[in-house]
Amino acid sequence: MVGTGLAALLLLIASPHAAAAQTVRGLMIDSVSRAPLAGAFLTLIDDKGVERARAMTNAAGEYALTAPATGTYRVRSKRIGFRPLISKPFPLGPGIMIAFNAAIDPIPIALQEVVVAGERQCDIEAGASVAAIWDEIREALAAVSWTSRVPSYWYETTVFVRDVSVSGRQRIPDSTWHEAGVQRLPFRNYATEAELDGQGYVVVTDSGWLYRAPDADVLLTNTFLRTHCFEIRKGRGDSDGLIGLGFSSARDRKVPDINGTLWVDRQTAELRRMEFNYVRLPDDVVASGAGGRIEFMRLPNGAWIVRDWVIRMPYTKLKQQIMAMGERVEVTGFREKGGSADFIRAHDGKVVYGTPSVPVVALAPPTPTPTPPPAARPVATQAATSGVDSTPPSPAQPPPPPQEPVVEVRRRPAVGTSNVLKADEFERTTALDALALIQQFRPNWLHSRGAVSIMDPTAGDIDVYYNGVQAGNIQRLREIAVQDLRELRFLNAGEAQMRYGLGHAAGVIEVWTR
Repeated sequence: MVGTGLAALLLLIASPHAAAAQTVRGLMIDSVSRAPLAGAFLTLIDDKGVERARAMTNAAGEYALTAPATGTYRVRSKRIGFRPLISKPFPLGPGIMIAFNAAIDPIPIALQEVVVAGERQCDIEAGASVAAIWDEIREALAAVSWTSRVPSYWYETTVFVRDVSVSGRQRIPDSTWHEAGVQRLPFRNYATEAELDGQGYVVVTDSGWLYRAPDADVLLTNTFLRTHCFEIRKGRGDSDGLIGLGFSSARDRKVPDINGTLWVDRQTAELRRMEFNYVRLPDDVVASGAGGRIEFMRLPNGAWIVRDWVIRMPYTKLKQQIMAMGERVEVTGFREKGGSADFIRAHDGKVVYGTPSVPVVALAPPTPTPTPPPAARPVATQAATSGVDSTPPSPAQPPPPPQEPVVEVRRRPAVGTSNVLKADEFERTTALDALALIQQFRPNWLHSRGAVSIMDPTAGDIDVYYNGVQAGNIQRLREIAVQDLRELRFLNAGEAQMRYGLGHAAGVIEVWTR
C-alpha cells in the first residue's frame, strides 16, 4: 500500500433504506497540497483480484463504490501523476458501509526516464519500460471504459462517411451530419472476448466484411495482452514529444488482427491517441491503409472520452491476371467512417468541452449517398456512431437512418473573437500546455487542418509564431506552459500570408506570452 494519511472506518447502517447496501465511501486528497483529488479512478477488487465495481472521484474528491455481493474487498486507486493505492482487505455485507479516506502522494512523471529500445515484448510485465507506460495507459483506458458505461454526458457530434481512392483522394463530397443527445461511446466493439480470440477483428458475413472496433474494453482484456507483442516507440513528426507503446499480433496468430501504437505524452503521461491497422485480412487482401485512429481527451472533471475517431475499410474487386494466371483480389479504395465531438455538457449542465450551440429539434435529414466504385465488394463495421449495435450498409446502399429522432445542431454564428483565445477565458483550465488548451477551447482550429487532423489528414501543417517569431509546427505548442500565455490567435491562410508572407496554406497560430 502506497500513500500517507490513510484511514478506514467501519460503520454499521441499520436504516431500512440502506439494508441492502454494502458500500465504500470516502475522500481522496493530495498529500502535499491537501486539495481534493478530482478525477481519480477507483476500483473495488474482490478476494480473487477480480474488479467488481468502478467509480471516479468528483470535483470534491469524493467517491462511492457498491459491492455486488457480500465478501472481502480492497479499494484500488490511480490517478496520473500520483502513486497507486491499494487498501487493506475489509469485509462488506448487507447494511455495512465503510468510510475510506486517503491522502495520495504526488510523484514526478517517470516517462522522461524511459529508455527507448527495440526489444520486443510478448509479456506486458516483462520489461520495466513497457510496464511503466502500460500502467498509465491502462488507467486512462479504464476511465474511458467507465465513462462509456455512465451515460451522463450530453454530446453534440459531427459524423461523416466518405469514399476515398487508394491514394487517399476523396471521390465525392462527404456525407456529413450532426447528432446530439446523451451518448456513451461512439467507437465501440460488440464482439465477445472469445469471438475476438477465435475469429479475429475482420469477419466475412453474407452482407460483407465486418470490421470490429478495438475500443477501450478490448485493449484491457487478457486476450489482447496474450495475443500481442509490445515494444517502446519514439515519437517523430506529428508524434514528436510523445512516447508510444507499440503492439503487434503474435506470430502464432492466424486470424485477422490489429497492429498499432498507443501514444502517451512524455510530460504529463496522459494518453493522447491510438493508431491501428488491420492485418491478415480475408482472401489474402493486402491493404496497408485499412485501420483507424482514435483521439482521447481528459475532461476538466477527470473523465476520459473519445474525442475524435475514424475507421478505414477497403473496397476490393477480383481482377484477371495476365497470361491466364487466374484472378486475384485488388483493393480499389476505402470507405471511411468517423466523427468528432463538438460540444460536451455534464448532467449538471456544466460545459466540459467545446462551445455550446443553439439546437433545433428535428429528425436527422437524409444524407447524400456516396456512389460506390464499380464491382466493389461490400464492407461493414462495428464501430457504431451512436452506441447502437448496427452494421453499416454495403457501398451499394445508403447509410442507415438513425434508430430514433436526434437533434440537428445549427451552429451559432462565429463572433468576432472566435479566432482569439485570451487569458481571462482559460484562467481556470486544467490544461498544462498550449496545445491542450486549444484542444479544449478552440478544437475547430485543429479539426480540419494540420497533420493532427482527422477530418483532413492530407492538410498542410499549421505554423506556430511565438511572440512574432516563427517557431515550427503545432507540436511546439506542447512546450509552452499555460501559465505563461497571454493570448492565442488563429490566422487563416489569407490572413497569415498578408502578415507573414507566402506559404502558410494551413494557417498560423500566434502565441503571445505574458
